[in-house]
Amino acid sequence: MARFLRPLGETLVSRPRTTAHLVAAGVSPYELSGALWTRVLRGTYVWGPGPAQVDEPRTRILAAAELMPKGAAIGGWAALHLLGVLDMDGRTGPGAAVELPVLVCVGPAGRMRRRPGVHVDRSALGPHDLAEVDGVSVTTAVRSCVDIMRSDGLEEGTVAGDAAIRFGAMTRAGLITYVAGVSRMRAIPVIRRAAALVDGRAASRPESRFRVVWVVEAGLPVPLVNCDVVDEQGFLLGVADLIDLEAAMVGEYDGKDHRDLKRHTSDNVREEGFERHNLVVVRATALDLWPRRARLVTRLQAAHRDGLSRDRSRDRWDIRRWTTT
Repeated sequence: MARFLRPLGETLVSRPRTTAHLVAAGVSPYELSGALWTRVLRGTYVWGPGPAQVDEPRTRILAAAELMPKGAAIGGWAALHLLGVLDMDGRTGPGAAVELPVLVCVGPAGRMRRRPGVHVDRSALGPHDLAEVDGVSVTTAVRSCVDIMRSDGLEEGTVAGDAAIRFGAMTRAGLITYVAGVSRMRAIPVIRRAAALVDGRAASRPESRFRVVWVVEAGLPVPLVNCDVVDEQGFLLGVADLIDLEAAMVGEYDGKDHRDLKRHTSDNVREEGFERHNLVVVRATALDLWPRRARLVTRLQAAHRDGLSRDRSRDRWDIRRWTTT
């Protein structure tokens, strides 16, 4: 006799569920081991075949949420993702090859079993640190960024802060105010330095990393971010990803989209325009941010020296001023 699949409720198939939840709802362990269910984290399954679905950030986050105890909250990059900061996808490193665990904040008294793909944090949270998205408790954007700063360091914290402001999840003023009130937290010096460096005008995570290399590793002054550069008549020469006004130094990050022939041609024209008006240009790619970072630092420092020693009488450029927010 042919076997027919019984209908499953929407609540079972719309998001990851724990093994216990699914078995209680009538899904057998045999069915879970078949092709129609895919394991996300240990003890959780999602309806549908294939690793592509499991690799989705939201799927991993909701699987962790199913496992967390009452009173806990999703934190870090995962909280930011649920809050709409979609650039925070839980991946980092060269080629985004490193998958970050989902942070679960259980508080000092909370208990949760450690497992691959999940990191448990027992730091204290106040009511003002919590929000809710689609029924899932999460830490606020500000608290999520602070947790990334103290746990993952200055660079990842700056990347997260830039992204959170870029997507409208928080303001820089709100972050600075929160950090000013923090006194009993690990890595406060790192948190404060990262918060001071955050700038929501950064257009992408690699641009944020480029700025960290510029300031922290090359030791150069904090640059302006995505600033309009104009000629003496006020005509736009281009938007500089980074610019140091004193050294007349422009930093340009070239992502994957810059490989397009039309885009590459436009980049060349813009760079020539900058240089013709007496600006020094340094270009960087993903290779420079990862395996060739030491060389990038040397290039930045050399370009800065060149800019400071330039013939300033040949400067034919200015910027359109904007107000810091």
